[in-house]
Formats: sequence, C-alpha cells, structure tokens
Amino acid sequence: MFEECVAFPEDVVCPYCGDKVGVEPFWQGIHSCVRGRCSHCDVTMVADLPVGQALYTPYMVALERDQIFGDQRCLGWFGQPLLNSLLQPDHRSVDLVVEKRKTVDRMIILNCLDYLYGHSLLKLLNADRHLREDVAWGLVVIVPKLLRWMVPDGVAEIWSVSLSLEELRSFFPDLHRRIHRECLRFSEVRLSPAYSHPDDFDIVRFSGVPQHDFSKDDFRVTFIWRSDRLWVGTSIVYRVLCRVKMRFMFLWWQKMKVILLFQRLKQLLKGARFTVAGVGRAGNFPSWIDDQRIEPPLAGEQEAQLCRVYSESRVAIGVHGSNMLLPSAHAGMVVDLMPRGRWGNMIQDILYHEPDPRSAAYLCRYLPLETGLAVLVEIISTQLKDYCGFMKRMRRDASRNNKGVQYAA
Repeated sequence: MFEECVAFPEDVVCPYCGDKVGVEPFWQGIHSCVRGRCSHCDVTMVADLPVGQALYTPYMVALERDQIFGDQRCLGWFGQPLLNSLLQPDHRSVDLVVEKRKTVDRMIILNCLDYLYGHSLLKLLNADRHLREDVAWGLVVIVPKLLRWMVPDGVAEIWSVSLSLEELRSFFPDLHRRIHRECLRFSEVRLSPAYSHPDDFDIVRFSGVPQHDFSKDDFRVTFIWRSDRLWVGTSIVYRVLCRVKMRFMFLWWQKMKVILLFQRLKQLLKGARFTVAGVGRAGNFPSWIDDQRIEPPLAGEQEAQLCRVYSESRVAIGVHGSNMLLPSAHAGMVVDLMPRGRWGNMIQDILYHEPDPRSAAYLCRYLPLETGLAVLVEIISTQLKDYCGFMKRMRRDASRNNKGVQYAA
C-alpha cells in the first residue's frame, strides 16, 4: 500500500497565472493540504492533497479572493466549509495527546479527523492494511478522542485530538502548528490515502469484539436506535417538524413501531432476545425488551459494550446511516431501512465481512423506510429461518456447525 501513499509536493500551479507556487504542508484538520503564496497574483493558495474525500473531489481555495476551484457536486458540504474555516479560524488552543509506542524514522500519517463519525471510523479502518503491508514504515494515526479506543495495536504513534466532531469543522491554527511540529521529528513523512470505504480489514482488530457466532442457540434481534433520523415516513408533517427542530415528537411513534415489530417477531422466533441498542434513551420499553441504549457522548468502554451486543445479534435492524457501521460489522445479518433521498448512499453505511457475494447479498437487505410492518416481519423472519438452508445450498463447508432459527408452533 505504500506506493499509494501521498508525498507532499514542492509546488502547485496557480489557477490564475499558471505559475508554479512553492508550498509547505498545511493541516486544516479534516483536509490535509499544502499552502503557498503566488507572488505574481498576490494571493494565498491552499490546496487539498488526494486524501479521503479529496481523492475524488479535491479543492483549491484562494483566500484573499474568497474563491474555490473544484468539483461543484460536493462544494456545499466539502469545498465551501474548507474556505469558510480558513477565513474564520478558531484561535483556541487544542489539546493534542501524543502517545509514542515505537521508535521509527519514516512515518505514514493516517488522518482520521472529520466532523462526521462514520467518516472518521471508515478512515481509521485503513490502518489494518498499512500495518500488514507497510512494515518498513511506522504508522501515525490522528484521531478524534472519541475514537481513540478503536486504534489497533501495532501503530507507532497515536495523536488524539480533544475536539468534538462538530468543532472539527473549524480550522485551528494551534492544531496545525502542533501537528507540523510533531512531523519534524521524522526524516520522511507520507500520507495515507485514507480511502473513504476500505474493504480490506478485520473489525476485531479495532473493536476487540468477535463477529456473530451462528452456532449459538441464544441470540438477539436488535433494533439500532437513533434519535435524529427516525423510523417514520417522509410525510409533509414530518418534514415540517424537522425543519422547526421538533423531530422529537416522532420518537414516541418510532418506539411504538419497534415494540410492534418485536411483538410480531416474538410470536415466530423461539429463543430470541429482543434488544434496542444505540445512542439516546428517549422513552421506556417493556421489560421483555432489553434496553441497551446509551446517552451521548459515548466513552470507549460504552461503545465496546454496544459492539458486544451487536455481536450477539443474529440480525440488526436500523435506519440507514453511520449508526449501522459497527452493527453491520459484528451482527450476523442486517436490515437497512433506506429513507427517500438516501438511495445514492446505499452500502456506504455497511461494513461487509462476508467474502462470498451471494452470501453477502443474503445477509444484508436494503428496504425502503416506508416498508409496511407485515412485509418487514415476513422478510426478517424468512431471512432468519432460511439461513442454514441457504448456506447449505451455496457453500459446502459453511453450514456444518450452523444452526437455523427454531420457530414456535
């Protein structure tokens, strides 16, 4: 993977006059950049390096002219925030905790900073391949503090940033200076491409929690709770209430739908434990539903405990989003409920761990958010009931120790 890593360029081309502009490393935070000043045009240029989202939609900004160059498709959420952060820097000091585990001279830096939890987590998963393939180099992982617990063994250094995800939208000159100073300790520094959706990793190396064991009779059916993207339709009333920040009025309806879903599945499934897990504890559930929800902000051990719940889940059901990443990585099966307007992001919230594409298609289902309860119950119950038979038909060696779900009479 080293050949895919990014070296810092010595210059960039000015988009106004075409001259080469000498540049130096610049750490905006989310964006790994270079910065230089065109003396001919009297303008400071900050340019993305091909890391993370900037692999696909890199931007260059001209600060004094308040101008952005790059792909218009992601301008609103990726390009414009870059320029805004540089024009209005946050001059507070930033706590950067440096943990040194190995002494090496050449470093690959994996920048996992992002204002979205899912983006940070997905970048971090790139560490597995670096640790396996780039043994001649040390690996530095820059992470938000909340993901420190998931950094795998084997990295040379961990640089934890004590900022909230929302704060990471901003540019902190102090953070730039601290990262730059740390980089001066090494003879050579490269940047990991930090692919947005890596496909070559072992989740156990990050969470320390094994994936679901289909051979066990005892299993959970788990609904993944979130309070900000609800399991409700996209009616005009709902959209209006979301705009005026009154989405919470639908939390009760989401709770009732979860209870109804579990009541119907309980009539069919023998030996299943029904669980609601995730972030936010609005409303109470009946005692027969195991409430494993946690109030934010999450600590590392709390999220590890959630991963253990996901690992015990034969199926995890939830609304599309980053909340489905760790459940899909640990649970046996997944039902991903897709809101309107999110079909273009399908698969991006699922961490596949099944190499056979036929089995992967069976284990993970994508359904419209508006799917009726009766149809959803039929799909989930059939998915569980037929698992063993499916595996016998498709994979000769995969089902000898797998037990199908027993159904009540």
